Amino acid sequence: MKSDSLLAALFVVVGLACAPGASAFAATGAAPLPLVPAPRAVEVQPGELRIAGKARVDADPSATRAAAALRSTLDALGVVEDATGTRIALRLVDESALGEEGYRLLVGDDIRISARTEVGLLHGIQTLRQLLPAQAASEVALPHVAIDDAPSYPWRGLSLDVARSFLPVAYLEKTIDRMSRFKLNRLHLHLTDDQGWRIEIRRYPKLVEIGGASAVEGGRSGWYTQDELRHLVAYAQARGIVIVPEIDVPGHVQAALASYNELACDDEDNLAPYSGLEVGFSVLCLDKPGVVYPFVQQVMEEVLAIFPSKEIHIGGDEIKHPLYADFVARVAAMVEGMGRTPIAWEEGSVADTNPGMLLQLWNDGYDIAPAVAEGHPLILSPCSYFYIDHGNYAGQPQTYDWCRKEGVPLARLYSFDPAPFETAVGIEAALWTELVHTDEAADNRLWPRLAAAAELGWSPAAVRGYEGFVQRMGALRTHLDALGVGYHPEPDLGWDDGASAGD
Repeated sequence: MKSDSLLAALFVVVGLACAPGASAFAATGAAPLPLVPAPRAVEVQPGELRIAGKARVDADPSATRAAAALRSTLDALGVVEDATGTRIALRLVDESALGEEGYRLLVGDDIRISARTEVGLLHGIQTLRQLLPAQAASEVALPHVAIDDAPSYPWRGLSLDVARSFLPVAYLEKTIDRMSRFKLNRLHLHLTDDQGWRIEIRRYPKLVEIGGASAVEGGRSGWYTQDELRHLVAYAQARGIVIVPEIDVPGHVQAALASYNELACDDEDNLAPYSGLEVGFSVLCLDKPGVVYPFVQQVMEEVLAIFPSKEIHIGGDEIKHPLYADFVARVAAMVEGMGRTPIAWEEGSVADTNPGMLLQLWNDGYDIAPAVAEGHPLILSPCSYFYIDHGNYAGQPQTYDWCRKEGVPLARLYSFDPAPFETAVGIEAALWTELVHTDEAADNRLWPRLAAAAELGWSPAAVRGYEGFVQRMGALRTHLDALGVGYHPEPDLGWDDGASAGD
């Protein structure tokens, strides 16, 4: 207990030493540690710890997930667990200053990671993982370092569209693994849209029999069973990530209308599966409340039985209809009645809802100030910064540019400042898949830009800076290589010595 108290005092000193605008890595004059996102406070101390192929995991009995994650990390590096090896301690501590996700990492004569929660321990393990080599080595040398860290925002996410073009379970698992490396904690799955319905709803089997068989032209069709989705939920939870499902209503529903024609208005003659690029043309028949609301209720009941996430996304974008606001209000109340918190795209702010409903801001020009004044929390995804279906560079083939003609290069994404948004709970990058038809293309659009989004959501402004990010992220290339990531060969990071598969 005495050493923990001294350590806590040290972290306070380290945190105070990092004045606004200063680098948390600059105290020794050495190259910055290869850590992304940048921790809030770091002190590199004299000396180093050498690990010669053996380590001893000393974990609190209740930290089972964290211990498993640490053992998996060591195993991947060929480090054998042995009682005579370097001690790595995982401790759950009752310190409110650490919050729900914060941690402390001390590398000295041994390695100690402490946190209030297992999620915090998992984040500390990922920081340790970035300090370790990407591949197995006979001996590892770690600098003596003290790190005190916690996120700036509780929501640090990726919105992944699996509806236009399907992404298989194995790819989602890989994406979850990679997200956890950078302390992202929300995977928002856009499960339904005009081009496809990807989630099994047992009360409405034709949603996947018909809606799951379609996709955007050139893309992949398919759907997830409820068991597959429960597996993904557990897989993500073990890595500190919450999966947030989205059922997009009342628009973007052509796959649902093709599956169950009665959801459309009686004069609607476009009831076929759809494979085009245009969106915003389909809508549930809001003039048939006796059909539409029971459908939405029953679908949501099955969705909530699969996903334990506190938040449930109800979509609500790109619809002009006199009954739109009433629909959003009723569905939001429906979700709240099931004990969850609704999320809607920003357009849902016109509805009369509880101020606790989250709004996801995607349109840079939308006047969100009235919703902020009402107290609505915001998830920040303005398209000119965070829509990474747009090009890594201007004119990149098979990318969009409708929101920003120059694309969304890494430096552009990193330049976003969340501070002016007073009710923001975090940041979420979004990958839409109209033009993303393979795992390789998805990798290329996601990485390394998703790592930059992770830093914006985690690191305080005082330790952020593009020059430092470029140095730190550039040094992590071998880690992405070890994970098999088909990233964009970003020139700013010095990676443009060859073309990636999805470029």
